[in-house]
Amino acid sequence: MRISTVTIFDQNVNSMNRQQADFMKVGQQLATGKRVVSPSDDPQAAARAIDVGQSIAVNEQFKTARVSVRNNLGQQESILNSASDIVSRAKTLMIQASSDTVSDVDRLAVASEINGLYEALIGLGNSTDGSGRYTFGGYADGRAPFERAADGTVVFGGSENVREERVDGDRLMKVGHSGFDVFLTSLSNARTTSEPELNSNVFRTFEKAIAALSDTDGTIPQAEKRTIFGDVMRELDNAQDNMLTKRAAIGARLNELDTLDIVASNRNLGYQQTMSDLVDLDYVQASADYNLSMVGLQAAQKAFVDIKGLSLFNYIR
Repeated sequence: MRISTVTIFDQNVNSMNRQQADFMKVGQQLATGKRVVSPSDDPQAAARAIDVGQSIAVNEQFKTARVSVRNNLGQQESILNSASDIVSRAKTLMIQASSDTVSDVDRLAVASEINGLYEALIGLGNSTDGSGRYTFGGYADGRAPFERAADGTVVFGGSENVREERVDGDRLMKVGHSGFDVFLTSLSNARTTSEPELNSNVFRTFEKAIAALSDTDGTIPQAEKRTIFGDVMRELDNAQDNMLTKRAAIGARLNELDTLDIVASNRNLGYQQTMSDLVDLDYVQASADYNLSMVGLQAAQKAFVDIKGLSLFNYIR
C-alpha cells in the first residue's frame, strides 16, 4: 500500500493540532484556576456545580434578609428602651405628684413635664427607618401609626399585622412589633373583682394623668383625683412591663439571627468545599500535564519537520 505525501502531511498537521489544543486547554486551566472551564470538560461536574452555585446564591439571599431584619429589630429595641425610660420617668413624677404635700402649682409643673414625655412618646411611636417606613406601622408602614383625633387624643392608624421575612429555608420571622402591640396592649388585665380593669392604652394613661394634674380649680374631686393617680401609676407599671416583654422578644429574635448566621456560615463552607471539589484545579497535576503537553507539542513539531524533508528526489542525484 502506498501512502501519499499529502496523507503524511495531513496526519502530522492533525497530530500537531491535537497537541496544541491539549496544551492550550491546560494553559487555560492554569490561568483560570478551574479544572472545569466549559461544561464539555466534565458535564456531570458542571451540572452539579450549577446546583451548588444556586444553593450558595439562596444562602446569600437569606443572609441579606437577616441583615435587614436585624437592623429593624435593633431599631425597635432602641426605641423601646427609650420608651421604657419615658414611662419610668412618668412613674417617678406621678409618685411625687400624688403626695398630699404637693401644691397645685407643683402639680402643674409635673403636668408640663409629663406632657413633654407624652409628646416624646408619640414621636417614638411614629419613628421611621432609613427608607422612610414607619417602624411601628405594621403592614401600613407608609403612614404614621399614631395620629391626633378631633378631640386631641392619640388614635392608632397603622396595621396590627407585622411584615415577615424569610431568614432561612423554613423560618419566617416577624420584623418587630406593631404599634398596637407595644403601646395599646397590656400583658394582662386580670384583676380582682373589686378593682377596675386596667387601661391598656399608654397614651390614654398619659392624657388622663395630664388632665388630673392640670386641674387646679377643683373640677375633679380630691378623692377621685387620688384614685386617678393610683390607676395611672398601675397602668404605667403595666405599660412598662409590656414594653420590657416586647424587648425580650426582640432580643430572642436577635439571638436566633446570630445562631442562623453561624449555621449559614457553616453551610456556606460546605457549599464552597463541594464547589471546589467539583471544578477547582489541582495545580500540581495541571503543572505536570502542562509540561507533558509542551513536550508532546514540541515532539510533534520536530517529527513534522523531519518527515516533510523526506523525498525521493533527495536520493536521485
